[in-house]
Amino acid sequence: MMSWLLGLSLAFAADPAEEAQRIELERARAQVADQVHLAAFDLIDELVYQLREEPIFAQPTPVVLAGVSVPVGLGTGMQALLENHLAGVLIANPEANLQLVHCPQCTAVVVRSSAKGTVVSRGVDDPALLAELGVEAGRHALFIDVEAEGAFLVLRARLTELSPSLPIVWSHTLSSSTSSPALLRDSTALKSAEEARAEYLNLLNGQGSVVIPARVSVRTYALPEGDNAGTAPPPFIWLQAGVELSPTVARRWTSGMTLGYALIPEAYQGLMAQARLSRLVSGQARSLTHPDLYLFGGLSLSTVWGPATASFRNQALTLDEILTDTALDEPRATFGALQLGAEVRLGNRVGFGVFLETMPQFKTSRNFGRYATLGPVEAHAFGAEVALCF
Repeated sequence: MMSWLLGLSLAFAADPAEEAQRIELERARAQVADQVHLAAFDLIDELVYQLREEPIFAQPTPVVLAGVSVPVGLGTGMQALLENHLAGVLIANPEANLQLVHCPQCTAVVVRSSAKGTVVSRGVDDPALLAELGVEAGRHALFIDVEAEGAFLVLRARLTELSPSLPIVWSHTLSSSTSSPALLRDSTALKSAEEARAEYLNLLNGQGSVVIPARVSVRTYALPEGDNAGTAPPPFIWLQAGVELSPTVARRWTSGMTLGYALIPEAYQGLMAQARLSRLVSGQARSLTHPDLYLFGGLSLSTVWGPATASFRNQALTLDEILTDTALDEPRATFGALQLGAEVRLGNRVGFGVFLETMPQFKTSRNFGRYATLGPVEAHAFGAEVALCF
């Protein structure tokens, strides 16, 4: 009893350094296993691509998948993954003329006894037994062997006719290298490795360090509160276009400059120049498959004129005063603003953003309310925008 308690206490008193080392080794093992899986999938894709480009048979031909072997230590889980992936890619590419069929007698282990002895084998290894079991002659079996060698992974495929002499009618070998990362190709539109890499590079080059955004933004101004409250400006709709720069194609940081124009006939017109700095917060680099989230800050200088812009001043105005004022002289205002917001980019082509804006020049104006207050900074306007990037 005492020895059992002592062993239990020693187990709980394991060295933290050893536990951390064990966790790190497990993480490294999982990372290597993921790389092996991706590389094996890539070899399967390349095999089916070559079979599609140069079919073995002129017509669709039934083929039994005799088995898939994987490097020792990766287990049956990887075997099942590769079998499913091979079946899926062949189904998506009927031009390869290989139709995987189910043959229980071919893959089952059978015990056969005779006067000469007892033989234990699979059906694909004993075509004579298959003939006795009623399996049609001339069927083919596909063998896939994935092995770890000096070139990282090697895939060997061979097609064998299920006749007594088991002739090999086709064989092929493919290899991968640790210096060439696996390509994730669409099984319904297989491309060669060279075409897939060229497409990827073209996509990166087409969305390089320079992007031209075109935005439509709407700014609404908070309604003033209190007994001496004035009249808030109406919502402003801005059309903006400019240029956005990034030091790398990863686009972790971007900076941009846009010019904008606003027009509502008989109400207002406006011009705007805006500068913006954005930071990617959803990852280390922009994604080609998932949305990217950016936080941004900016500053702008605007000049607006027209009857609806009379509220851009510090003194409070009633609606009657605004109408009297605009009858005498068309109002005009020039002011600066600071923005803080977030934007979601889809494929770096379409963006959706929201932001808060403060206008220090009108901090004491009774014509503007506050959407939010962040310390000494008051948000006078709330905006939403949609961007198209070229």
